[in-house]
Amino acid sequence: MERAFDRVLLARHFGLSVGAIAAYLFRAELAIGYVALWIVGISATLNFLAYAFGARPSMARICMGASPVIGVGGWTALIAVTGGVASPFIAGLWLEIVLSAMSLSLRHIVLVTLGSIVGLWSQQVWLGISGETRAVVLQVGFMAGMGLATFLVTRRWTQRQSSMVVENDALDHRLGVLTRELEDERTVAALGENVARLAHGIKNTVHSLRGFVRLIEPQIEFEGQARSALEGLHTAIDNLEALARNNLVPVDPVAPSAVVDGDRQDRSPNESGGPGPFAAPGLAQEEAGVLTAVERAVGEVVRSHPGVDWTIRADAGAPRVTIPSASLAETLVILLRNAVEAMQGEGRGMLETEISEGQFKVRIGDEGPGLSESQIGEIFKPGYTTKDAGSGYGLFLARRIAEEHGGSITARARAGRGALFELILPVASPPSNSDGQ
Repeated sequence: MERAFDRVLLARHFGLSVGAIAAYLFRAELAIGYVALWIVGISATLNFLAYAFGARPSMARICMGASPVIGVGGWTALIAVTGGVASPFIAGLWLEIVLSAMSLSLRHIVLVTLGSIVGLWSQQVWLGISGETRAVVLQVGFMAGMGLATFLVTRRWTQRQSSMVVENDALDHRLGVLTRELEDERTVAALGENVARLAHGIKNTVHSLRGFVRLIEPQIEFEGQARSALEGLHTAIDNLEALARNNLVPVDPVAPSAVVDGDRQDRSPNESGGPGPFAAPGLAQEEAGVLTAVERAVGEVVRSHPGVDWTIRADAGAPRVTIPSASLAETLVILLRNAVEAMQGEGRGMLETEISEGQFKVRIGDEGPGLSESQIGEIFKPGYTTKDAGSGYGLFLARRIAEEHGGSITARARAGRGALFELILPVASPPSNSDGQ
């Protein structure tokens, strides 16, 4: 807008200069003497003052409004002293209408056009309207037509500019998303080699642990706590081996579960093989994958962090979601451990599931220090952590898993104290009810 205002002022100076030269050259023919020069001088001076004071923020709006008034007033005065409607300086009012388009303001164009028409009528009334009515009407029609054309052209231009701004904003947003995804991919790629080395080292360590356990087993009496401890050690070794293999062997992201050496890894931890306490009564085994994943994740975190007391509210439905059971359990373990770490291993946590509007929702809350607005915007970025011993990749990986399967994870401050994370997954088919209907 400021550049347009400057261009208008410079063009007006140029127009007034041409008018001054013409008034001087034809002063005898027009019988005006030096009056026109005084009018041009006063108008040019006022125009220059508007230009000078327009640089001040406090005066810019006033000067922008005064500028067309100065121009229309100056040309109207020149027309009045040079023959009225027959004056060649009437072209100055046409110039003002054209210059109004440089402000790119539709209201400005309308006001300048109306001001030019009023100025033309005013000077002619002052001189006497007798015999000049037809000429005035023709000039008014011409000015109105010029104003309408300027208005339509400018409106089309501003609409195109507005659409371009919207498109640019959309492109900027998309570019931001792509930039974030590219940064994430670079981060993951940089970690890939180290993860592969770590997984290979874990696999070698697992083989050594199995050998040590075989040496220890004959010397232990399998009773009471000794049996439980040995079974727990076997389970931990199996989990380590599965973790290592899953990071060394590509896994189909759309497969219903990960398979390692022909052994399906998404079995329920319930020894009976049943759906577990989270499943609704009468729920078919093949429909219990979601709640089994929730049960598995909660069970793993409860066993490893007994200092946290969990309040669990599970919806009775068991939906089919777009994420494999193993991936869902992995995501929930990350969120649950994040809550435990926020509470430093002690406190009360909350987990609830809900099925609504074609979505399966899992909310996990803690009583930790909570999250600030700035942390909420950064917490899912790779490498960002609010914990002294955190890696900054847990929540990043959880979000990536959810988004790869059409879901999302959001975080917000919990009412009262702590943080609340919500995992939302699309339901692949209508959920089954506990009554089987």
